Amino acid sequence: MDWLTRLLTRIEDLREIPDYRRTGAAMAAAARDPRTAGHVIRAQAERFPDRPFLRFENETVSFGAYNEGVNRYTRVLASCGVSRGDRVGVMMENSPDFLMAQGAVAKRGAIGALINTSLRGASLSHVLATGDVRVVLADEACTPALVALAGEPDIAIIGSGGGARDLRSELAAASTGEPDIPDIGLGDVFLYVYTSGTTGYPKAAIVRHARFTMGGRSLAAVLGLEEGDCSYAPTPLYHGYSNFVGFAPALHHGTAFASRGKFSARHFLYDVRRVSATHFMYVGELCRYLLNQPPSRHDRAHRLRVATGPGLRPDIWRQFVERFGIERVIETYGQTEANVSLMNRRGPIGSIGRAAPGTHGNLRVVRFDRDRQAPLRNAAGQLEECRADEVGELISVIGKSTRMSFDGYVNRDDNEQKLLRDCFEAGDLYLRTGDLMRRDRRGYFYFVDRVGDTFRWKGENVATMEVAELLNGAPGVAETAVYGVRVPGAEGRAGMALIVLGDDARFDPREYYRFVGRTLPAYARPLFVRIASAMDVTGTLKHSKRRLQDEGFLSPGITDPLYFRDDAVGAYVEIDDALREALERGEVRV
Repeated sequence: MDWLTRLLTRIEDLREIPDYRRTGAAMAAAARDPRTAGHVIRAQAERFPDRPFLRFENETVSFGAYNEGVNRYTRVLASCGVSRGDRVGVMMENSPDFLMAQGAVAKRGAIGALINTSLRGASLSHVLATGDVRVVLADEACTPALVALAGEPDIAIIGSGGGARDLRSELAAASTGEPDIPDIGLGDVFLYVYTSGTTGYPKAAIVRHARFTMGGRSLAAVLGLEEGDCSYAPTPLYHGYSNFVGFAPALHHGTAFASRGKFSARHFLYDVRRVSATHFMYVGELCRYLLNQPPSRHDRAHRLRVATGPGLRPDIWRQFVERFGIERVIETYGQTEANVSLMNRRGPIGSIGRAAPGTHGNLRVVRFDRDRQAPLRNAAGQLEECRADEVGELISVIGKSTRMSFDGYVNRDDNEQKLLRDCFEAGDLYLRTGDLMRRDRRGYFYFVDRVGDTFRWKGENVATMEVAELLNGAPGVAETAVYGVRVPGAEGRAGMALIVLGDDARFDPREYYRFVGRTLPAYARPLFVRIASAMDVTGTLKHSKRRLQDEGFLSPGITDPLYFRDDAVGAYVEIDDALREALERGEVRV
Protein backbone atom coordinates (compact mmCIF):
# COMPACT_ATOMS: atom_id res chain seq x y z
CA MET A 1 0.00 0.00 0.00
CA ASP A 2 1.62 3.27 -1.11
CA TRP A 3 1.71 6.43 1.00
CA LEU A 4 -1.20 8.12 -0.81
CA THR A 5 -3.44 5.08 -0.36
CA ARG A 6 -2.53 4.89 3.33
CA LEU A 7 -3.31 8.59 3.77
CA LEU A 8 -6.69 8.52 1.99
CA THR A 9 -7.68 5.31 3.78
CA ARG A 10 -6.81 6.90 7.13
CA ILE A 11 -8.86 10.01 6.34
CA GLU A 12 -11.86 7.86 5.46
CA ASP A 13 -11.37 5.87 8.68
CA LEU A 14 -11.63 9.08 10.70
CA ARG A 15 -14.95 9.88 9.01
CA GLU A 16 -16.30 6.44 9.88
CA ILE A 17 -15.12 6.19 13.47
CA PRO A 18 -18.29 7.74 15.03
CA ASP A 19 -20.48 5.12 13.34
CA TYR A 20 -18.19 2.28 14.34
CA ARG A 21 -18.07 3.48 17.93
CA ARG A 22 -21.84 2.96 18.17
CA THR A 23 -21.53 -0.47 16.61
CA GLY A 24 -18.58 -1.33 18.84
CA ALA A 25 -20.50 -0.32 21.94
CA ALA A 26 -23.37 -2.62 20.91
CA MET A 27 -20.97 -5.52 20.31
CA ALA A 28 -19.22 -4.90 23.63
CA ALA A 29 -22.57 -4.97 25.43
CA ALA A 30 -23.44 -8.20 23.64
CA ALA A 31 -20.12 -9.74 24.69
CA ARG A 32 -20.92 -8.92 28.33
CA ASP A 33 -24.34 -10.57 27.98
CA PRO A 34 -23.83 -14.30 27.31
CA ARG A 35 -27.51 -15.11 26.73
CA THR A 36 -28.19 -17.19 23.64
CA ALA A 37 -31.29 -16.91 21.45
CA GLY A 38 -33.52 -19.12 23.59
CA HIS A 39 -33.02 -16.91 26.64
CA VAL A 40 -33.50 -13.74 24.58
CA ILE A 41 -36.83 -15.02 23.21
CA ARG A 42 -38.07 -15.63 26.77
CA ALA A 43 -36.82 -12.27 28.04
CA GLN A 44 -38.39 -10.27 25.21
CA ALA A 45 -41.74 -11.99 25.79
CA GLU A 46 -41.58 -10.89 29.44
CA ARG A 47 -40.68 -7.30 28.48
CA PHE A 48 -43.08 -6.85 25.55
CA PRO A 49 -45.76 -9.55 25.77
CA ASP A 50 -48.33 -7.70 23.66
CA ARG A 51 -46.01 -5.81 21.29
CA PRO A 52 -46.36 -6.93 17.64
CA PHE A 53 -43.31 -8.90 16.58
CA LEU A 54 -43.95 -10.98 13.44
CA ARG A 55 -46.04 -9.78 10.50
CA PHE A 56 -46.55 -12.34 7.75
CA GLU A 57 -49.12 -11.47 5.09
CA ASN A 58 -52.43 -11.73 7.03
CA GLU A 59 -50.91 -12.90 10.33
CA THR A 60 -49.51 -10.83 13.22
CA VAL A 61 -47.80 -12.46 16.21
CA SER A 62 -46.84 -10.68 19.42
CA PHE A 63 -43.61 -11.31 21.35
CA GLY A 64 -45.63 -13.20 23.95
CA ALA A 65 -47.44 -15.38 21.40
CA TYR A 66 -44.17 -16.06 19.58
CA ASN A 67 -42.57 -17.32 22.78
CA GLU A 68 -45.55 -19.58 23.45
CA GLY A 69 -45.27 -21.00 19.93
CA VAL A 70 -41.55 -21.59 20.45
CA ASN A 71 -42.32 -23.42 23.69
CA ARG A 72 -44.83 -25.69 21.93
CA TYR A 73 -42.26 -26.56 19.26
CA THR A 74 -39.69 -27.18 22.00
CA ARG A 75 -42.02 -29.73 23.62
CA VAL A 76 -42.49 -31.47 20.28
CA LEU A 77 -38.71 -31.75 19.85
CA ALA A 78 -38.40 -33.10 23.39
CA SER A 79 -41.01 -35.77 22.59
CA CYS A 80 -38.76 -36.89 19.71
CA GLY A 81 -35.82 -37.30 22.07
CA VAL A 82 -33.98 -34.25 20.74
CA SER A 83 -31.37 -33.03 23.21
CA ARG A 84 -28.37 -30.72 23.26
CA GLY A 85 -26.27 -30.93 20.09
CA ASP A 86 -28.75 -33.04 18.09
CA ARG A 87 -29.43 -31.94 14.51
CA VAL A 88 -32.93 -30.79 13.64
CA GLY A 89 -33.98 -30.00 10.08
CA VAL A 90 -36.33 -27.08 9.47
CA MET A 91 -37.92 -27.29 6.02
CA MET A 92 -40.64 -24.67 5.82
CA GLU A 93 -41.61 -21.76 3.66
CA ASN A 94 -41.37 -18.30 5.23
CA SER A 95 -43.87 -18.15 8.10
CA PRO A 96 -44.06 -17.54 11.85
CA ASP A 97 -43.84 -21.33 12.22
CA PHE A 98 -40.40 -21.35 10.60
CA LEU A 99 -39.12 -18.87 13.18
CA MET A 100 -40.87 -20.69 16.03
CA ALA A 101 -39.19 -23.93 14.96
CA GLN A 102 -35.84 -22.15 14.82
CA GLY A 103 -36.45 -20.69 18.28
CA ALA A 104 -37.27 -24.15 19.60
CA VAL A 105 -33.92 -25.41 18.31
CA ALA A 106 -32.27 -22.69 20.42
CA LYS A 107 -34.29 -23.49 23.53
CA ARG A 108 -33.55 -27.19 23.16
CA GLY A 109 -29.82 -26.57 22.71
CA ALA A 110 -29.94 -28.40 19.38
CA ILE A 111 -28.46 -27.46 15.99
CA GLY A 112 -30.90 -26.38 13.30
CA ALA A 113 -30.31 -27.35 9.68
CA LEU A 114 -32.18 -24.76 7.57
CA ILE A 115 -33.18 -26.63 4.41
CA ASN A 116 -33.90 -25.08 1.04
CA THR A 117 -37.58 -25.72 0.31
CA SER A 118 -36.91 -26.43 -3.37
CA LEU A 119 -34.64 -29.43 -2.73
CA ARG A 120 -35.85 -32.83 -3.83
CA GLY A 121 -34.52 -36.36 -4.22
CA ALA A 122 -30.75 -36.87 -4.13
CA SER A 123 -29.97 -33.25 -3.23
CA LEU A 124 -32.34 -33.39 -0.25
CA SER A 125 -30.92 -36.75 0.87
CA HIS A 126 -27.40 -35.31 0.65
CA VAL A 127 -28.31 -32.30 2.79
CA LEU A 128 -29.90 -34.49 5.46
CA ALA A 129 -26.94 -36.87 5.47
CA THR A 130 -24.18 -34.24 5.63
CA GLY A 131 -26.00 -32.47 8.44
CA ASP A 132 -26.56 -35.76 10.31
CA VAL A 133 -30.24 -34.75 10.60
CA ARG A 134 -32.48 -37.18 12.44
CA VAL A 135 -35.62 -35.07 13.00
CA VAL A 136 -37.22 -32.70 10.48
CA LEU A 137 -39.92 -30.13 11.16
CA ALA A 138 -41.80 -29.51 7.91
CA ASP A 139 -44.84 -27.61 6.70
CA GLU A 140 -47.54 -28.87 4.38
CA ALA A 141 -45.72 -27.71 1.24
CA CYS A 142 -42.47 -29.51 2.08
CA THR A 143 -43.63 -32.73 3.76
CA PRO A 144 -44.25 -34.69 0.52
CA ALA A 145 -40.63 -34.19 -0.62
CA LEU A 146 -39.38 -35.66 2.66
CA VAL A 147 -41.85 -38.54 2.71
CA ALA A 148 -40.89 -39.42 -0.88
CA LEU A 149 -37.26 -40.05 0.05
CA ALA A 150 -36.27 -43.69 -0.18
CA GLY A 151 -33.85 -45.27 2.27
CA GLU A 152 -34.21 -42.68 5.04
CA PRO A 153 -35.79 -44.78 7.80
CA ASP A 154 -33.89 -43.08 10.62
CA ILE A 155 -35.38 -39.62 10.00
CA ALA A 156 -38.46 -38.61 11.97
CA ILE A 157 -40.63 -36.34 9.84
CA ILE A 158 -43.00 -34.11 11.76
CA GLY A 159 -45.19 -32.42 9.21
CA SER A 160 -48.45 -32.89 7.33
CA GLY A 161 -49.32 -35.87 5.17
CA GLY A 162 -48.96 -39.61 4.91
CA GLY A 163 -45.85 -41.07 6.48
CA ALA A 164 -45.24 -38.11 8.78
CA ARG A 165 -46.17 -37.44 12.37
CA ASP A 166 -48.87 -34.79 12.41
CA LEU A 167 -47.26 -31.50 13.42
CA ARG A 168 -50.50 -29.57 13.99
CA SER A 169 -51.99 -32.10 16.40
CA GLU A 170 -48.72 -32.40 18.32
CA LEU A 171 -48.41 -28.62 18.63
CA ALA A 172 -52.04 -28.34 19.81
CA ALA A 173 -51.38 -30.87 22.55
CA ALA A 174 -48.05 -29.34 23.62
CA SER A 175 -47.65 -27.12 26.68
CA THR A 176 -46.76 -23.43 26.40
CA GLY A 177 -44.95 -23.56 29.73
CA GLU A 178 -41.30 -22.51 29.88
CA PRO A 179 -38.91 -25.41 29.25
CA ASP A 180 -35.48 -25.73 30.79
CA ILE A 181 -32.79 -24.40 28.48
CA PRO A 182 -29.52 -26.36 28.44
CA ASP A 183 -26.31 -24.63 29.46
CA ILE A 184 -25.06 -23.52 26.05
CA GLY A 185 -22.82 -20.57 25.24
CA LEU A 186 -22.23 -18.11 22.43
CA GLY A 187 -19.47 -20.33 21.10
CA ASP A 188 -21.80 -23.29 20.56
CA VAL A 189 -23.14 -24.09 17.10
CA PHE A 190 -26.69 -22.86 16.51
CA LEU A 191 -27.46 -23.39 12.81
CA TYR A 192 -26.31 -24.97 9.58
CA VAL A 193 -27.01 -22.74 6.58
CA TYR A 194 -26.54 -24.32 3.17
CA THR A 195 -24.96 -22.87 0.05
CA SER A 196 -27.15 -22.64 -3.05
CA GLY A 197 -25.51 -25.71 -4.61
CA THR A 198 -25.02 -24.07 -8.03
CA THR A 199 -21.68 -25.90 -8.44
CA GLY A 200 -22.64 -29.24 -6.92
CA TYR A 201 -24.54 -30.41 -3.87
CA PRO A 202 -25.24 -27.76 -1.20
CA LYS A 203 -22.64 -27.47 1.56
CA ALA A 204 -23.54 -26.85 5.21
CA ALA A 205 -21.92 -23.73 6.68
CA ILE A 206 -21.58 -23.41 10.46
CA VAL A 207 -23.25 -20.52 12.31
CA ARG A 208 -22.58 -20.15 16.04
CA HIS A 209 -24.83 -18.47 18.59
CA ALA A 210 -22.33 -15.59 18.79
CA ARG A 211 -22.89 -14.67 15.18
CA PHE A 212 -26.67 -14.66 15.52
CA THR A 213 -26.74 -12.80 18.85
CA MET A 214 -23.84 -10.37 18.58
CA GLY A 215 -24.61 -9.71 14.93
CA GLY A 216 -28.25 -9.04 15.73
CA ARG A 217 -27.39 -6.52 18.42
CA SER A 218 -24.73 -4.68 16.45
CA LEU A 219 -26.87 -4.50 13.30
CA ALA A 220 -29.72 -2.95 15.28
CA ALA A 221 -27.28 -0.09 16.01
CA VAL A 222 -26.14 0.14 12.37
CA LEU A 223 -29.74 0.33 11.14
CA GLY A 224 -30.77 2.76 13.86
CA LEU A 225 -33.74 0.62 14.90
CA GLU A 226 -36.19 2.31 17.24
CA GLU A 227 -39.46 1.34 18.89
CA GLY A 228 -42.15 1.18 16.22
CA ASP A 229 -39.77 0.19 13.44
CA CYS A 230 -40.43 -2.82 11.23
CA SER A 231 -37.86 -4.71 9.13
CA TYR A 232 -39.21 -6.33 5.96
CA ALA A 233 -37.32 -9.25 4.38
CA PRO A 234 -39.22 -10.95 1.55
CA THR A 235 -36.55 -13.53 0.68
CA PRO A 236 -36.11 -17.07 2.09
CA LEU A 237 -35.36 -17.41 5.78
CA TYR A 238 -33.37 -20.58 5.13
CA HIS A 239 -30.68 -18.28 3.73
CA GLY A 240 -28.67 -16.19 6.14
CA TYR A 241 -29.45 -12.64 5.09
CA SER A 242 -33.15 -12.32 5.90
CA ASN A 243 -32.65 -14.37 9.03
CA PHE A 244 -29.55 -12.71 10.48
CA VAL A 245 -29.92 -9.12 9.20
CA GLY A 246 -33.71 -8.89 9.44
CA PHE A 247 -35.04 -11.23 12.09
CA ALA A 248 -32.09 -11.26 14.53
CA PRO A 249 -31.87 -7.45 15.04
CA ALA A 250 -35.65 -7.21 15.47
CA LEU A 251 -35.65 -9.97 18.08
CA HIS A 252 -32.80 -8.46 20.08
CA HIS A 253 -34.01 -4.86 19.86
CA GLY A 254 -37.72 -5.50 20.42
CA THR A 255 -38.91 -4.25 17.02
CA ALA A 256 -41.09 -5.92 14.38
CA PHE A 257 -40.06 -8.27 11.60
CA ALA A 258 -42.14 -8.88 8.47
CA SER A 259 -41.93 -11.27 5.55
CA ARG A 260 -44.07 -13.28 3.16
CA GLY A 261 -44.15 -16.84 1.83
CA LYS A 262 -42.39 -15.92 -1.42
CA PHE A 263 -41.04 -12.68 -2.82
CA SER A 264 -43.42 -10.81 -5.11
CA ALA A 265 -42.34 -7.66 -6.92
CA ARG A 266 -45.98 -6.93 -7.73
CA HIS A 267 -47.03 -7.01 -4.06
CA PHE A 268 -43.95 -5.29 -2.64
CA LEU A 269 -45.39 -1.78 -2.20
CA TYR A 270 -48.63 -3.15 -0.80
CA ASP A 271 -46.66 -5.26 1.68
CA VAL A 272 -44.41 -2.48 2.98
CA ARG A 273 -47.41 -0.19 3.51
CA ARG A 274 -49.46 -2.92 5.18
CA VAL A 275 -46.75 -3.81 7.72
CA SER A 276 -45.54 -0.18 8.12
CA ALA A 277 -42.01 -1.22 7.18
CA THR A 278 -39.22 1.27 7.85
CA HIS A 279 -36.30 -0.91 6.74
CA PHE A 280 -36.08 -3.63 4.14
CA MET A 281 -33.51 -6.15 3.01
CA TYR A 282 -32.77 -6.77 -0.64
CA VAL A 283 -30.61 -9.46 -2.20
CA GLY A 284 -29.36 -10.12 -5.70
CA GLU A 285 -31.52 -8.63 -8.42
CA LEU A 286 -34.54 -7.86 -6.21
CA CYS A 287 -34.22 -4.10 -6.73
CA ARG A 288 -34.11 -4.56 -10.51
CA TYR A 289 -37.34 -6.58 -10.36
CA LEU A 290 -38.98 -3.72 -8.44
CA LEU A 291 -37.82 -1.18 -11.02
CA ASN A 292 -39.23 -3.34 -13.80
CA GLN A 293 -42.71 -2.92 -12.31
CA PRO A 294 -44.84 -0.19 -13.91
CA PRO A 295 -44.43 3.20 -12.15
CA SER A 296 -47.16 3.84 -9.61
CA ARG A 297 -48.44 6.72 -7.51
CA HIS A 298 -47.65 4.45 -4.55
CA ASP A 299 -43.90 4.31 -5.33
CA ARG A 300 -43.13 6.75 -2.50
CA ALA A 301 -46.22 6.12 -0.37
CA HIS A 302 -44.43 4.21 2.37
CA ARG A 303 -42.36 4.64 5.56
CA LEU A 304 -39.17 3.01 4.25
CA ARG A 305 -36.08 5.00 5.19
CA VAL A 306 -33.27 2.48 4.80
CA ALA A 307 -32.54 -0.44 2.46
CA THR A 308 -29.70 -2.84 3.07
CA GLY A 309 -28.33 -5.89 1.35
CA PRO A 310 -25.87 -7.34 -1.14
CA GLY A 311 -26.21 -7.02 -4.88
CA LEU A 312 -27.65 -3.57 -5.70
CA ARG A 313 -25.88 -3.11 -9.01
CA PRO A 314 -24.37 0.28 -9.91
CA ASP A 315 -26.40 0.64 -13.13
CA ILE A 316 -29.70 0.92 -11.24
CA TRP A 317 -28.59 2.22 -7.82
CA ARG A 318 -29.45 5.91 -8.32
CA GLN A 319 -32.59 5.15 -10.31
CA PHE A 320 -33.85 2.86 -7.53
CA VAL A 321 -33.20 5.40 -4.76
CA GLU A 322 -34.83 8.26 -6.65
CA ARG A 323 -37.92 6.37 -7.79
CA PHE A 324 -38.79 4.90 -4.39
CA GLY A 325 -37.53 7.75 -2.23
CA ILE A 326 -35.18 5.64 -0.10
CA GLU A 327 -33.21 7.93 2.22
CA ARG A 328 -30.32 5.57 2.86
CA VAL A 329 -28.83 2.50 1.19
CA ILE A 330 -26.35 0.30 3.06
CA GLU A 331 -24.76 -2.06 0.56
CA THR A 332 -23.06 -5.03 2.22
CA TYR A 333 -20.90 -8.00 1.35
CA GLY A 334 -20.34 -11.23 3.21
CA GLN A 335 -20.47 -14.99 2.90
CA THR A 336 -22.17 -17.33 5.36
CA GLU A 337 -19.18 -19.67 5.47
CA ALA A 338 -16.50 -16.95 5.45
CA ASN A 339 -15.05 -14.40 7.88
CA VAL A 340 -15.45 -11.34 5.64
CA SER A 341 -17.89 -8.52 6.37
CA LEU A 342 -17.97 -5.28 4.38
CA MET A 343 -20.43 -2.42 4.66
CA ASN A 344 -20.93 0.73 2.61
CA ARG A 345 -22.43 3.11 5.16
CA ARG A 346 -21.72 6.40 3.44
CA GLY A 347 -19.45 5.70 0.52
CA PRO A 348 -19.68 5.96 -3.26
CA ILE A 349 -22.49 4.45 -5.30
CA GLY A 350 -21.52 1.01 -6.57
CA SER A 351 -19.18 0.08 -3.73
CA ILE A 352 -19.89 -3.02 -1.66
CA GLY A 353 -18.25 -1.37 1.36
CA ARG A 354 -15.00 -1.23 3.25
CA ALA A 355 -13.47 -2.90 6.27
CA ALA A 356 -13.78 -1.38 9.74
CA PRO A 357 -11.18 1.28 10.62
CA GLY A 358 -7.86 -0.27 11.53
CA THR A 359 -8.64 -3.70 10.06
CA HIS A 360 -7.77 -3.13 6.39
CA GLY A 361 -4.73 -5.40 6.60
CA ASN A 362 -6.99 -8.39 7.25
CA LEU A 363 -8.21 -8.26 3.65
CA ARG A 364 -6.04 -8.44 0.54
CA VAL A 365 -6.82 -8.21 -3.17
CA VAL A 366 -4.26 -10.44 -4.86
CA ARG A 367 -3.27 -10.97 -8.47
CA PHE A 368 -5.21 -13.75 -10.13
CA ASP A 369 -4.14 -16.40 -12.64
CA ARG A 370 -7.12 -16.67 -14.97
CA ASP A 371 -5.80 -19.79 -16.71
CA ARG A 372 -5.45 -21.72 -13.46
CA GLN A 373 -8.42 -19.94 -11.84
CA ALA A 374 -6.35 -19.41 -8.69
CA PRO A 375 -4.33 -16.63 -7.04
CA LEU A 376 -1.03 -16.04 -8.84
CA ARG A 377 2.23 -16.93 -7.10
CA ASN A 378 5.53 -15.29 -8.02
CA ALA A 379 8.94 -16.92 -8.42
CA ALA A 380 9.33 -17.00 -4.62
CA GLY A 381 6.02 -18.86 -4.28
CA GLN A 382 4.23 -15.93 -2.65
CA LEU A 383 1.06 -14.06 -3.56
CA GLU A 384 1.25 -10.51 -4.85
CA GLU A 385 -1.11 -7.79 -3.67
CA CYS A 386 -2.83 -5.71 -6.33
CA ARG A 387 -2.33 -1.98 -6.71
CA ALA A 388 -5.25 0.38 -6.04
CA ASP A 389 -8.07 -0.26 -8.53
CA GLU A 390 -6.37 -3.34 -9.99
CA VAL A 391 -8.69 -6.37 -10.21
CA GLY A 392 -7.80 -9.52 -8.27
CA GLU A 393 -9.31 -12.07 -5.90
CA LEU A 394 -10.30 -10.95 -2.41
CA ILE A 395 -8.78 -13.07 0.36
CA SER A 396 -9.00 -12.69 4.15
CA VAL A 397 -6.59 -13.66 6.87
CA ILE A 398 -7.57 -16.45 9.24
CA GLY A 399 -6.48 -15.61 12.76
CA LYS A 400 -7.27 -16.47 16.34
CA SER A 401 -9.50 -13.46 17.00
CA THR A 402 -13.27 -13.93 16.97
CA ARG A 403 -13.58 -11.48 14.09
CA MET A 404 -11.21 -13.33 11.77
CA SER A 405 -11.74 -16.91 12.94
CA PHE A 406 -13.09 -19.36 10.40
CA ASP A 407 -15.70 -22.04 11.07
CA GLY A 408 -16.34 -22.90 7.46
CA TYR A 409 -18.30 -25.99 6.48
CA VAL A 410 -19.47 -28.99 8.47
CA ASN A 411 -17.53 -31.25 6.09
CA ARG A 412 -13.93 -30.24 6.73
CA ASP A 413 -12.85 -31.55 3.33
CA ASP A 414 -14.96 -28.81 1.73
CA ASN A 415 -12.85 -26.19 3.50
CA GLU A 416 -9.55 -27.15 1.91
CA GLN A 417 -10.41 -25.70 -1.49
CA LYS A 418 -10.96 -22.30 0.17
CA LEU A 419 -7.72 -22.17 2.17
CA LEU A 420 -4.43 -20.62 1.08
CA ARG A 421 -1.22 -21.27 3.01
CA ASP A 422 2.18 -19.54 3.01
CA CYS A 423 0.77 -16.56 1.13
CA PHE A 424 3.02 -13.67 2.18
CA GLU A 425 5.17 -15.37 4.80
CA ALA A 426 5.75 -18.91 5.99
CA GLY A 427 2.88 -20.30 8.06
CA ASP A 428 0.25 -17.66 7.33
CA LEU A 429 -3.27 -18.75 6.40
CA TYR A 430 -5.86 -16.98 4.23
CA LEU A 431 -9.38 -17.71 3.02
CA ARG A 432 -10.38 -17.47 -0.63
CA THR A 433 -13.68 -15.67 -1.25
CA GLY A 434 -13.91 -16.75 -4.89
CA ASP A 435 -14.80 -13.17 -5.84
CA LEU A 436 -12.88 -10.81 -8.08
CA MET A 437 -12.70 -7.30 -6.64
CA ARG A 438 -10.90 -4.01 -6.87
CA ARG A 439 -10.16 -1.68 -3.94
CA ASP A 440 -9.78 2.07 -4.36
CA ARG A 441 -7.39 4.33 -2.48
CA ARG A 442 -9.94 5.07 0.26
CA GLY A 443 -10.40 1.38 1.03
CA TYR A 444 -13.74 0.90 -0.74
CA PHE A 445 -14.22 -2.42 -2.51
CA TYR A 446 -16.05 -2.94 -5.80
CA PHE A 447 -17.36 -6.31 -6.92
CA VAL A 448 -16.25 -7.29 -10.43
CA ASP A 449 -17.23 -10.94 -10.94
CA ARG A 450 -17.25 -14.43 -9.52
CA VAL A 451 -14.20 -16.58 -10.10
CA GLY A 452 -15.24 -18.90 -12.91
CA ASP A 453 -17.80 -16.47 -14.34
CA THR A 454 -15.18 -14.23 -15.90
CA PHE A 455 -14.03 -15.75 -19.19
CA ARG A 456 -11.33 -15.08 -21.78
CA TRP A 457 -12.12 -14.36 -25.44
CA LYS A 458 -9.88 -12.99 -28.20
CA GLY A 459 -7.08 -12.63 -25.66
CA GLU A 460 -9.15 -10.38 -23.39
CA ASN A 461 -10.80 -10.98 -20.02
CA VAL A 462 -14.57 -10.45 -19.99
CA ALA A 463 -16.30 -9.64 -16.67
CA THR A 464 -19.81 -11.02 -17.02
CA MET A 465 -21.44 -8.77 -14.40
CA GLU A 466 -20.11 -5.58 -15.98
CA VAL A 467 -21.22 -6.64 -19.47
CA ALA A 468 -24.68 -7.68 -18.21
CA GLU A 469 -25.19 -4.29 -16.55
CA LEU A 470 -24.49 -2.52 -19.83
CA LEU A 471 -26.70 -4.87 -21.84
CA ASN A 472 -29.59 -4.24 -19.46
CA GLY A 473 -29.82 -0.82 -21.08
CA ALA A 474 -30.78 -2.27 -24.46
CA PRO A 475 -34.30 -1.42 -25.74
CA GLY A 476 -36.96 -3.72 -24.36
CA VAL A 477 -34.59 -5.68 -22.12
CA ALA A 478 -35.62 -6.26 -18.49
CA GLU A 479 -32.77 -8.51 -17.35
CA THR A 480 -29.59 -10.09 -18.71
CA ALA A 481 -27.24 -12.88 -17.66
CA VAL A 482 -23.90 -13.20 -19.44
CA TYR A 483 -21.68 -16.30 -19.51
CA GLY A 484 -18.96 -17.90 -21.60
CA VAL A 485 -19.54 -20.92 -23.85
CA ARG A 486 -17.23 -23.19 -25.82
CA VAL A 487 -17.25 -22.80 -29.62
CA PRO A 488 -15.88 -25.65 -31.77
CA GLY A 489 -12.60 -24.68 -33.37
CA ALA A 490 -12.09 -21.54 -31.28
CA GLU A 491 -9.86 -20.79 -28.31
CA GLY A 492 -11.34 -19.59 -25.03
CA ARG A 493 -15.03 -18.97 -24.48
CA ALA A 494 -17.37 -16.76 -26.45
CA GLY A 495 -19.89 -14.51 -24.78
CA MET A 496 -23.52 -15.58 -24.62
CA ALA A 497 -26.36 -13.45 -23.23
CA LEU A 498 -29.61 -14.79 -21.84
CA ILE A 499 -32.20 -12.02 -22.16
CA VAL A 500 -35.55 -11.59 -20.44
CA LEU A 501 -37.67 -8.99 -22.22
CA GLY A 502 -39.97 -6.49 -20.55
CA ASP A 503 -43.75 -6.78 -20.74
CA ASP A 504 -45.01 -6.51 -24.33
CA ALA A 505 -41.45 -5.97 -25.62
CA ARG A 506 -40.15 -7.68 -28.78
CA PHE A 507 -36.57 -8.59 -29.60
CA ASP A 508 -35.30 -6.57 -32.57
CA PRO A 509 -32.14 -8.41 -33.80
CA ARG A 510 -30.83 -5.48 -35.84
CA GLU A 511 -31.43 -2.81 -33.18
CA TYR A 512 -29.86 -5.04 -30.50
CA TYR A 513 -26.82 -5.53 -32.76
CA ARG A 514 -26.45 -1.76 -33.11
CA PHE A 515 -26.79 -1.25 -29.33
CA VAL A 516 -24.16 -3.89 -28.60
CA GLY A 517 -21.81 -2.37 -31.17
CA ARG A 518 -21.90 1.13 -29.69
CA THR A 519 -21.89 -0.06 -26.06
CA LEU A 520 -19.22 -2.77 -25.83
CA PRO A 521 -15.72 -3.39 -27.18
CA ALA A 522 -15.55 -6.08 -29.87
CA TYR A 523 -14.23 -8.84 -27.57
CA ALA A 524 -17.07 -8.33 -25.03
CA ARG A 525 -19.96 -8.35 -27.51
CA PRO A 526 -22.08 -11.52 -27.08
CA LEU A 527 -21.65 -13.92 -29.96
CA PHE A 528 -24.90 -15.66 -29.01
CA VAL A 529 -28.21 -14.48 -27.57
CA ARG A 530 -30.87 -16.62 -25.96
CA ILE A 531 -34.36 -15.21 -25.30
CA ALA A 532 -36.07 -16.63 -22.21
CA SER A 533 -39.36 -15.95 -20.45
CA ALA A 534 -37.73 -15.83 -17.01
CA MET A 535 -34.29 -15.84 -15.41
CA ASP A 536 -33.02 -18.94 -13.63
CA VAL A 537 -32.19 -17.66 -10.13
CA THR A 538 -31.33 -19.03 -6.70
CA GLY A 539 -33.40 -18.39 -3.57
CA THR A 540 -31.41 -15.20 -3.04
CA LEU A 541 -32.15 -14.01 -6.60
CA LYS A 542 -28.64 -14.58 -7.93
CA HIS A 543 -28.33 -15.72 -11.51
CA SER A 544 -27.77 -19.47 -11.76
CA LYS A 545 -25.49 -19.99 -14.79
CA ARG A 546 -24.19 -23.55 -14.43
CA ARG A 547 -27.00 -25.10 -16.49
CA LEU A 548 -26.79 -22.32 -19.09
CA GLN A 549 -23.05 -22.85 -19.51
CA ASP A 550 -23.51 -26.60 -19.87
CA GLU A 551 -26.24 -26.16 -22.49
CA GLY A 552 -24.33 -23.53 -24.47
CA PHE A 553 -25.92 -22.97 -27.87
CA LEU A 554 -25.74 -26.51 -29.27
CA SER A 555 -27.83 -28.46 -26.74
CA PRO A 556 -30.79 -30.10 -28.52
CA GLY A 557 -32.95 -29.57 -25.44
CA ILE A 558 -33.04 -25.77 -25.79
CA THR A 559 -36.47 -24.54 -26.86
CA ASP A 560 -35.77 -20.81 -26.37
CA PRO A 561 -35.06 -18.72 -29.49
CA LEU A 562 -31.30 -18.54 -30.18
CA TYR A 563 -29.42 -15.93 -32.18
CA PHE A 564 -25.90 -15.61 -33.62
CA ARG A 565 -24.09 -12.31 -34.14
CA ASP A 566 -23.52 -12.04 -37.89
CA ASP A 567 -21.21 -9.13 -38.57
CA ALA A 568 -21.59 -9.59 -42.33
CA VAL A 569 -25.29 -8.67 -42.25
CA GLY A 570 -25.07 -6.33 -39.24
CA ALA A 571 -27.62 -8.14 -37.10
CA TYR A 572 -28.22 -11.09 -34.84
CA VAL A 573 -29.67 -13.91 -36.93
CA GLU A 574 -31.79 -16.74 -35.60
CA ILE A 575 -29.95 -20.06 -35.44
CA ASP A 576 -31.59 -22.67 -37.65
CA ASP A 577 -30.53 -26.28 -38.18
CA ALA A 578 -28.13 -25.42 -40.99
CA LEU A 579 -26.35 -22.68 -39.01
CA ARG A 580 -26.19 -24.89 -35.92
CA GLU A 581 -24.54 -27.68 -37.91
CA ALA A 582 -22.05 -25.26 -39.45
CA LEU A 583 -21.16 -23.88 -36.01
CA GLU A 584 -20.79 -27.40 -34.65
CA ARG A 585 -18.39 -28.31 -37.46
CA GLY A 586 -16.37 -25.14 -36.84
CA GLU A 587 -17.11 -23.82 -40.34
CA VAL A 588 -18.38 -20.40 -39.25
CA ARG A 589 -15.78 -17.72 -38.65
CA VAL A 590 -16.13 -16.31 -35.15
